[in-house]
Amino acid sequence: MSTNNLTVLILAAGYGRRMGPFSRMINKGMIPYGDKPLISHIIDRFSKESTKFVIACGNMGQQVKDYVSLVHNDKCIVFVDIPDYSENNTGPATTVQHCAEHLRGGFVLVACDTLFDFDYTKRMDHNWIGVYPVDSTIAKDYDWVERDGDDIVALHNKESSTTAVDAFIGLMYTKDDTFLDNLIKLKAKENFQGFNGIELKAHTVRKWLDFGTYKKWQELTKDLPENSFVKPNELFYHDNGKVVKYFTDKYHVTSRMVRAHANPNCMPTGLTSQGNFLVHDWADGDIVYNQATPKLFKKMLDWCESILWVNPISKKDTRACRMFYHDKTMERLNQFRVKYANWSECCVVNRKEVDTIDTYLRNIDWEWLCDTVEWRFIHGDLHFDNTIYNPATDTFTAIDWRTDFAGSVYGDLYYDLAKLLGGIWLNYRKVKDGNLDYAEKSDYATIMVPSVDHAEDYEFILKDWVLSRGLDWKKVKTLVPLIYLNMSPLHDAPFDKFLIALAQLHFSKL
Repeated sequence: MSTNNLTVLILAAGYGRRMGPFSRMINKGMIPYGDKPLISHIIDRFSKESTKFVIACGNMGQQVKDYVSLVHNDKCIVFVDIPDYSENNTGPATTVQHCAEHLRGGFVLVACDTLFDFDYTKRMDHNWIGVYPVDSTIAKDYDWVERDGDDIVALHNKESSTTAVDAFIGLMYTKDDTFLDNLIKLKAKENFQGFNGIELKAHTVRKWLDFGTYKKWQELTKDLPENSFVKPNELFYHDNGKVVKYFTDKYHVTSRMVRAHANPNCMPTGLTSQGNFLVHDWADGDIVYNQATPKLFKKMLDWCESILWVNPISKKDTRACRMFYHDKTMERLNQFRVKYANWSECCVVNRKEVDTIDTYLRNIDWEWLCDTVEWRFIHGDLHFDNTIYNPATDTFTAIDWRTDFAGSVYGDLYYDLAKLLGGIWLNYRKVKDGNLDYAEKSDYATIMVPSVDHAEDYEFILKDWVLSRGLDWKKVKTLVPLIYLNMSPLHDAPFDKFLIALAQLHFSKL
């Protein structure tokens, strides 16, 4: 077979039970590496117009179908539903047999949780498996071979070894139907059962990334900013010129679509959805964090006033504000305390005495906070990381907008203003890059807060804008620590406790 009419079988039917929080969230082929899911990295590895991809779907298979159909609609894709993919009754070879009608004439087989660097194009005249050396302590986790050069001397099925071994990484090529026919004849569960009677070489891949467990994923992605800010109910991908957001709750997809249609002038192009995925075109330009100047900030505020913060169709909803500001805050604080049942916030932050969160919340005039409302279309998560500016066209684009405001398409303008201010004093881009510190000793906390350079200048610009339009600057300042507090239970340590301490500092300034 030549690379011009290559068939690639991607095994994506299994449960992926060892993938920690991902196990119940997504199919293992959808696990992110960098800004793309594993299955897209594999598809791109064989990216030729004539390549046919056969994707075996089982556990959460609809996710795979929805994503690949949206993002890779320019490829030749065949989905095969695997009727039984339980670990006790089946194995990889069972899946191969279910896909047999699409594999005649030879094919490449690859597991969806493995990435590799290997030039397969020069080895299309013989059967082979991809191997990679692993330490003896984990030899029993893999099928492995004994070799004489490229020739296989012996094959071992998950056996222990006293020395390092060449592990079969789930990548192989069969040039004809012999391997497939062997599996069918034996009703095999494991792929190695089909190796008997075929001339098979072993080739060492230059690089192999094994994502078989959550711990391995953490190790492989620890230095990637795209994977450092993963939320428990959503994922972000940038793939094939598209931005894709995955939500565990489909409500977030439908609601964001509704909100985007309410004000399409500020939104990205190509907006669509399928299943639990929201998709739109990649917006040209760069986030404002990477271009921020006081002049650009003033221009952004002009865009917000004229394009983003348009007048609503509905009347203002003070009940929604009560739910959003008060009720949600109490719920999030309870979530945090369930997470840290035996922990209390510190009484000194950065050498400044601060009160407890409960004390600050009791001192808020909730009636004033919830009745002083400017009802508009709002972004809902407005800061420099969620706004794209294209200097070539002098245009802004809103990205990653909020699902709703307490169930409403519209919301309180003050919330966007406070989000802007909060994103000035806490640079979320720097946070994603790991530039924050939190230390705690007894009742003392020390935090390093990565702000926008010359943050005071940006606050002055925003304050001047607010006051010149007759709005209440005190409310903007009050909402900032509430925003930090609401974020805290949604993130892992130490960022969660960092946000509590930061909220205390900002409350103390009121």
